[in-house]
Amino acid sequence: MSLKNMILSNSSQFNHYKNENAKLKKENKKLKKEIENIKFNEEFEEGISIIIPTYKGKNHIRPLLDSLQEQTLEFDKYEIIFIINGKLDSTIDILKEFTEKNKDMNVIIVHTKTPGVSNARNIALKIVNKQYTGFIDDDDFISPNYLKSLYEHSRPNRVVMSNFVDINEETGEEMESRLLPFSTTESGVIKGAPVSFQSLSVITTAKSVPTYAAKSVQFNTELRNGVDISYYSRLYPKFDFEFYLVDKKEEATYYRLQRTGSISRQENSYEFSILGRLKVIDDIDSMFKVTNNKKYIKYLKIRTNSQTSFIVKYLKEHPEDREKVLNEIKKHNYNYFPYEKLEINE
Repeated sequence: MSLKNMILSNSSQFNHYKNENAKLKKENKKLKKEIENIKFNEEFEEGISIIIPTYKGKNHIRPLLDSLQEQTLEFDKYEIIFIINGKLDSTIDILKEFTEKNKDMNVIIVHTKTPGVSNARNIALKIVNKQYTGFIDDDDFISPNYLKSLYEHSRPNRVVMSNFVDINEETGEEMESRLLPFSTTESGVIKGAPVSFQSLSVITTAKSVPTYAAKSVQFNTELRNGVDISYYSRLYPKFDFEFYLVDKKEEATYYRLQRTGSISRQENSYEFSILGRLKVIDDIDSMFKVTNNKKYIKYLKIRTNSQTSFIVKYLKEHPEDREKVLNEIKKHNYNYFPYEKLEINE
């Protein structure tokens, strides 16, 4: 391609996305007016709203779109809200093409210039219009019965959790997830949750939550990781939900792509393991003043202990930072912190 043609091509591409951005701006303004009229206790429509944040999703979003086309739940019982966050790319074209091909499906596309999955989810939570709400990441996908099963088992006082399987990014093979081992046979209402089923209950996806409750808590936009733990730790103690696990026989499965760079592979840095974990613990700790429910006090302590394990790991590799870390922790004046795990006296 000549330099002239390349410039013309880039110019055409720029104008295309500029026009798409202008269209989305107009649609966003209309949605904003609708959002302003939403009351917290409004009557929601029957069904389930699915929130899908996407950022540069052009290379990985198609499996999800294919799985949405295969859903067995009636079209009028669900809505799909795509929140494009950050700079526009050809993802917008893929989504518009998907919408054109699936005109019976209720699809909403919103663009925000502000990047970040938490901000995107917060915007979508203002838009949702169905009784129940769920989240899907744009590089994951769902089985055909996923939405139908979640919706059929949803109740105003219930969190419904689906089957969960990891997918190897390189081979595409199904893998056992630590969140829900293949050997799990439990289903129905889970006694002791969310203290039991800790991992599955706090991951953002693979569940439905009553919309009135989901709207009452915002995702923390200041967190770089641990966002799901922060959100659900602030949500669950506010509402005494029962937790329901869909039977595996219903084949309602959430498939998560296991990508490199996940939290388990994060560098054991001071920023991530100390400052990042303490920010998450800040949100968890705020709920000790909200609840006196023994179950949720136990739950909050377990979540705090889980975050503390990253701090312990860091100190094992960097014992010279022990005093620095202790001083940082004490600045937060926590209601609860397991100092004994650090072998530190208060």
